[in-house]
Amino acid sequence: MAAHLSDEIMTELLEGSSSLEQEGHLAACEECASRLGQAQATLDLALQAEVPEPPGLYWEVLRRNVSRRIAEEPRRRLPWGWLVPVAATAGAIVVALSLGGHSPGASGGPQALPPWSALPPIEEDLDLVVVSGFALENDELAGWDEGRGIGAFIVALSDEESAALVEALRAERREGDL
Repeated sequence: MAAHLSDEIMTELLEGSSSLEQEGHLAACEECASRLGQAQATLDLALQAEVPEPPGLYWEVLRRNVSRRIAEEPRRRLPWGWLVPVAATAGAIVVALSLGGHSPGASGGPQALPPWSALPPIEEDLDLVVVSGFALENDELAGWDEGRGIGAFIVALSDEESAALVEALRAERREGDL
C-alpha cells in the first residue's frame, strides 16, 4: 500500500477492525503508526475526561430557543404552490366525468337492489302452520289452560311430555303435514 491510511481507516483501526494489508502498512510506515498512536492517546484522554451533565434549566432554555427560532423562520412558499389544489380539483373532475358515462343502470342513476329477506316466502314457510296451530279460539282452549294461555300449558309440561311434543312436531314436519 503506497498511500498513507485515511482518517476513516484510522477510525476503524481504533474501533478494532483491521485487515492484514492495513496491519502490514502500519508495521512498515512509521508516519501512519505514529498517527494511530496519537489518535489512540487522544481517545484515551477523551474517555477519561469527566463531562458534567448540564442543569435541567439548560434543556428548557434550549427547547424554548429552538421553538422561538422555528417560529421566527419565514415560511417558504413555492411560487407555484397554488397549482397543487387546482391540479387535485381538476383530477377529481376528470375522474368524476370519466366514471359518469359508465353507469351500470340504463337510466344512468343508481340501481336499487331487489328486496331480500332471510325468511322464506309465506307459501313455503312450514313454521307458520305450527304457529297458526297455536292461534286457537279461546273457547277451544278453555279446558286446557284455565285462563293462563297456551304458554302456561307448554311450560307446565314435564320433561317427557316436552320431548314427546318436540318429536311429534319434528315428525309432522318431516311428513310435510304441517
